[in-house]
Amino acid sequence: MFDRFFNLIKALFNGMMGKMEDPQLMLEQTYNDLQSNLIQVRQAVAQAIATEKQLEQQLQKNRDQTETWHNRAAMAVQQGNDDLAKQALQRKQQYSQAATELETQLKSQKESTTKLRQSLTDLEAEVQKAYTKKQVLIARDKAAQANVKASEILAKTTANGALSVIDKMETKVQEREAKALALQDLSGDSLDKQFKSFEGKSDLDAELLALKGSLGMSPTKLTVKEPALLEFNKEGQAETVDAQEVREVQE
Repeated sequence: MFDRFFNLIKALFNGMMGKMEDPQLMLEQTYNDLQSNLIQVRQAVAQAIATEKQLEQQLQKNRDQTETWHNRAAMAVQQGNDDLAKQALQRKQQYSQAATELETQLKSQKESTTKLRQSLTDLEAEVQKAYTKKQVLIARDKAAQANVKASEILAKTTANGALSVIDKMETKVQEREAKALALQDLSGDSLDKQFKSFEGKSDLDAELLALKGSLGMSPTKLTVKEPALLEFNKEGQAETVDAQEVREVQE
């Protein structure tokens, strides 16, 4: 019982492994993985572009604030309020420093976005190439499977299949036909055959005599062998007796 259960589990496992190693399934799974990676890269590129846009907006705001506080400091100077002008200039420096840092971040982000865009373009080309190759390989695999199946069918048909059976049956039929002919020969009437044998010879001898007579030849030159006669012995079996000998005995 345990052995049967173990063999069943082993057969199921081998079947699963066979399906896992199937070229078509592997190609489809690999292509799906590439598609998933492509989606993730597109999302990363989209996020990089969004980050780049946000940095640009923040940079522009800081530049605007820098210019605003510069104008306010100028207004305070014009009004003779140096303390207020200093405070405005201090705020200007803060926005200016932030803008400088944002410029550095934006430059780095643009470089990263450019690289991601190129990676996305390359991956899209690879995915398209993979799709084309996948389709070609699947078509080749299907063709190979069809050829293998056809070859197996042909092998069974020609070697051990229908054609072989037909050839064997043809030989058997020929053997039966030969046996039937032999039985027909053995089942014929031997006595009738013997009569037909010498009756045929007698007809030929008579026709030969008639031919010689029509040609003016002496019939005495032809020795006619009289047909043999059949007699039955004490056991009831037929025996061949020469007609001349019978006539001599009778005389």
